[in-house]
Amino acid sequence: MPSESRTFIEEARRAQIIDCAIDALATLGYQQASMTKIAKLAKISPGVISYHFGGKDELIKAVVTHVVELAVGLMVPRIMAQTTAAAALTAYIESNLEFMRLHRNALIALVEVILHDRDGPYSGQQETALTDLEKVLDWGQQTGEFRDFDQRSMAIAIRGAIDAVPTYLISNPDYDLGALTTELTTIFSLATRRPA
Repeated sequence: MPSESRTFIEEARRAQIIDCAIDALATLGYQQASMTKIAKLAKISPGVISYHFGGKDELIKAVVTHVVELAVGLMVPRIMAQTTAAAALTAYIESNLEFMRLHRNALIALVEVILHDRDGPYSGQQETALTDLEKVLDWGQQTGEFRDFDQRSMAIAIRGAIDAVPTYLISNPDYDLGALTTELTTIFSLATRRPA
């Protein structure tokens, strides 16, 4: 059903189901997050989920869209507000980890989907993240803020450090990301800057 033809109540129900699907994916894992278990969390019948989403594939697509919108809404304005590439790189790292702090279940749910979709429609998420990061790195090299390095290699190193965090959070849910944020911003500031 197109979003413009949905009522307020239908939108609220869809949002509730998406939130329950995120919780199920984050706590049970992709394989165990069945429509029945998601419906139980939402205190509705599986038929209600089917009515709103058609099936698990459409629900998963809605979850991914929702999580990506949350991440973009938090990170992009912070990155785009910076006037230097070095500040944008710092904002990139800080906002990624801030998203993880604020939306841990959403992050873990997204990781679950991507890990179980190696060749499907979500497998391009990593490439998109690398390409977006390379734009910041290119900006810094163009302005002379950053030293000469291979942008793809540096992007992989930065994303690798960031992408290691969700797995750690699964087994260490109370871990404070503040110290890690400071360390990662320092590490990659030193790794990218042009020597004096």
